[in-house]
Amino acid sequence: MKKILLSLCVLAMTYAAHAQIPYSLVGTSYMQDFDAIGSGLPIGWRVDSLTNKNIGLGNNAQNRFSATAVTWTSSIRGFKNVASADGLIATSTTTDQGNSTDRALGCRQVGVSGWDKKDSLVAMDFNIANTTGLTAFNLQFKFMSVHTGAKRYNNWIVQYGIGANPTAFTTVATTPVNITADSNFTNTTVNVSFGNALNNISQPVWIRVLPNDTTQGSGTRPLVALDDFNLTWTGSGAGNPKPLIASLSPADNSTNVALGSNLVINFDKNITVGSGSINIHNITDLTTQVITLPSASVTTSGMVATITGVTLVNAKSYSVDFDSTAFMAGTNNSYGIYDATTWNFTTTSGIIPPATTLNESFVGCNAPLLGSFTESSVIGTQTWRCSNFGHSDTDAVYMNGFASGASNDNEDWLISPPLNMSGMTQPMLNYWTKKRFIGTDTKQLYISNDYINDVTAATWTLLQDVSTVLLDTNIWYNATNINLTAYKAFPFTLAYKYVSAASGSSDEWSIDDVMIIDGAASTKNIDASNLNLHVYGTAIDGNLLLGIESKSANNYHIAILDLLGNKIMETNTSVQTGKNKVRVQMPSVSNGIYFVQVWNAESKGVLKFNKQ
Repeated sequence: MKKILLSLCVLAMTYAAHAQIPYSLVGTSYMQDFDAIGSGLPIGWRVDSLTNKNIGLGNNAQNRFSATAVTWTSSIRGFKNVASADGLIATSTTTDQGNSTDRALGCRQVGVSGWDKKDSLVAMDFNIANTTGLTAFNLQFKFMSVHTGAKRYNNWIVQYGIGANPTAFTTVATTPVNITADSNFTNTTVNVSFGNALNNISQPVWIRVLPNDTTQGSGTRPLVALDDFNLTWTGSGAGNPKPLIASLSPADNSTNVALGSNLVINFDKNITVGSGSINIHNITDLTTQVITLPSASVTTSGMVATITGVTLVNAKSYSVDFDSTAFMAGTNNSYGIYDATTWNFTTTSGIIPPATTLNESFVGCNAPLLGSFTESSVIGTQTWRCSNFGHSDTDAVYMNGFASGASNDNEDWLISPPLNMSGMTQPMLNYWTKKRFIGTDTKQLYISNDYINDVTAATWTLLQDVSTVLLDTNIWYNATNINLTAYKAFPFTLAYKYVSAASGSSDEWSIDDVMIIDGAASTKNIDASNLNLHVYGTAIDGNLLLGIESKSANNYHIAILDLLGNKIMETNTSVQTGKNKVRVQMPSVSNGIYFVQVWNAESKGVLKFNKQ
């Protein structure tokens, strides 16, 4: 059984470390197609804000990169996972873009104070460990301007810098001379010759693509993207031929690691499984799990090694080591880990305080982080993922057992956080669901009072067989008033279970806007579509900016709650007909995720937001 239950801090550290590792050149060329960008920035790549073309590196903007796929019309600032323009056209639908496996690294410029100050101050950087013994560097990449609604325009350039933290960069000539981003849908092949500038350098080398000037004109700014970044050279003496560890997951010294977590090693080169053993030491109980290689529980994909089937116990300290022959890059073995300090972590106690409210819209979903829900895969390689096609916003979660042109055997669970609804008189579950494509997969909703980290060990009671609900293809269905009163005396967990079979016809199941309210509700009470509510950015310095679109002049209550449902503050506001911006001054609270509720007698909306 495998489960993906990584904490936010572990994932963030993994991605950050992954993007900070310089890339060691091997052979005579390097190609980056960004097709795996949904798992994070590739090794050696970094994105920057507050960049100045006349000085050194800018600010590492890892927190402005999202691995979640978005469309070309995405208006939110930041660095993005977008469909490549290859094989698509200016009018390609959002579905075509979402289905495209050919991805690119995108950048959406905005003129927002606090991130880039000016829309030219962004950069996409590739960091090389060194170029020792290498000469005659040439670069070719595709520069794409994909948002035809953009009204502004500007030119982009290519620069290089030398050193771990260069204080200056040099602009190099490109063909074509002008690399322009504007409202035209373009896919331009750019060629760069570095001459002898990058020859035989023993220090780190940086190559970056960035704007030459601020955007001109007025209106929407462009969305640009890089793809098929192909660097070539002469010679083969650079770097270390051995595969080097780029990052570990769980990261070294991590705490609260979920019991179902896989062990993941990111290397700087493509690797295969070798021989020897991997040892997982339970330091607390003085026991060891030994995996002898080769083993079916140790797999590799590109530069990533995944160790599954690891038996972890609550509240224990672990260390991991492995032989230098365990992983190979061609004929070169890795260095291995032979001590008890390089890779350590501590597992969770398994006791999570239950939440007293549930209102999950999956806004900001970034798999394997599925809002407050988690994913457990018992059978198969397909898992619950994030969707860009939500019910009342752009975010939802979905599961589909169809992949590689065929249906597949899968059993996958989408699991709520622990819940305590004893404070409610009559807790009612409401959610939105839809299916896409023709299929007969099992879709069920369960509840358990004894679930702790292992779906196969818990006792589950069927609440609803969604397989029997007449779900129209690609139309959202509102499941309302599922009575949880019989279970409220004890903490419980909800779970959506999806089962597909290779012998069947797999469909896609989406879930969104999962809410528990006190008492029976009409569709109007739980559907926020009659109240168009938005959160603009993050709450910084206690200021939360809300967008409320009302059909009439009206008064609304506004409440801020923490993740456990505790009310932090409540206030009132008056709005006019149409679109309104309302600024809420929050009390002094810690940084993190919170809920904002906006309601009156006619409508209600609830969203999550991030306070920094």
